[in-house]
Formats: sequence, structure tokens, C-alpha cells
Amino acid sequence: MPKRTYTSPLRAASTAATRERILEAAQHCFEQKGFAGTTMRAIAERAGTSLESVNVTGTKRDLLMAALTRATTQVETDARLLDLPEPKAIFSDPDPAVGLSNLMLWVAASNKRTSRLWRCLDQAADTDEGIRTDYNDFLARMREEAARGISMLGERGALRPGIAESELADLLWLLVLPDQRRRLCDHAGWSQQKYEAWLCWSAKTTVLATCPHTTRS
Repeated sequence: MPKRTYTSPLRAASTAATRERILEAAQHCFEQKGFAGTTMRAIAERAGTSLESVNVTGTKRDLLMAALTRATTQVETDARLLDLPEPKAIFSDPDPAVGLSNLMLWVAASNKRTSRLWRCLDQAADTDEGIRTDYNDFLARMREEAARGISMLGERGALRPGIAESELADLLWLLVLPDQRRRLCDHAGWSQQKYEAWLCWSAKTTVLATCPHTTRS
């Protein structure tokens, strides 16, 4: 007779809480010290847990990508962006301009959370082959979601005429990358509010057919 297995709800909750602390600690360490400067022991000390618990949770590369996913969506998930409940509901607004604008506000908030972590990933990709693979995969998924969003807008007849959907997808993908927020807010001194307004305006005027293309409100 097969041996029965039993999972304690309390144990599962404790494991989840420990993982949450470890990912929070990992994000802090990566943001402060970069990928190369972060050690698993430093993450363990920051999380208030054992080095063994951190090692069981994943490699340093695993922790970086898990922390990035968690910071981007505020949950750990493999789901595509536009399948997540909040972005999906936002983007399905009957008015494409309202849906796109509100989605850009969601993206802007996400980029604020991930700005420094994204820089860490970008720098690590220059020297670590494994991180470079993860980085390129993440970028590819972002581009695919931009293309998917453009396709959904196209099905609703909301896209600017005369421009291929693939080109509009590339332009939208470029706009939503966290790099743009870092340049504008960290380097040019923009406020988050000004960045949000720019991102909404840029997305709408770039891809939608009915938006004015000369002035910004």
C-alpha cells in the first residue's frame, strides 16, 4: 500500500513566508551591491534565516530572476502579463485609449519598483552568460506581450493606419522598458508623475488611430 503523504498547512505557510523574506532580502542586496557583490550569506543575514534555507530556495541567478518577477507583478507567477487579473481588467476597458493609458500607469508603477533591480540584471548580463540568457528571455517575453497587446488593439480597429503591427509592437515595447524610467527619473530628474504622463501620452500617440499626434496633455 502506498505511503500517504501529508502537508501541514502551517508548514507550507512558514515555507512561503521564508521564501518571501529571502526574495525581499535578495532584491535589497542586488539593488545595493549588484549581482557580483551580493553573496548568498548576505541574503541569508538580511532575511534573518539560514544560509541553507537560501541555498535551497535557489541559486543566486534564480533569486535574481525570481525577485525581478515578484517586483514586476507583485506575485510570483509564470503567467503572461496580459493574463494577470489586474492588467487584463485594465486593458479590456471599452475605450482603447482609456485601457492603454491605464495599463501604462500600471507599467509605470511596476518600472518604479524594478528600476534598480533591472539595472543590476542589465549589468550582470554583460559578464554572466547564464544571466545574459535569462535577460534576453525576459526581454523577448516583454516584446511578445507588446505584440500581443498591439494585436488586441488591432482586432478592435484602434491602431494607427499605415504602420505595420510588428513595428508598432516594437515601439510600444521600447516605451515600456524600465530603462526609459531610469533615464528620465534618475538621470533627467523627472518626477514619477511626469514620467507617468509621458508614458501614457507616448503610448497613445504612437499606436492609436484616434489620438492627436502633435500635443501632449
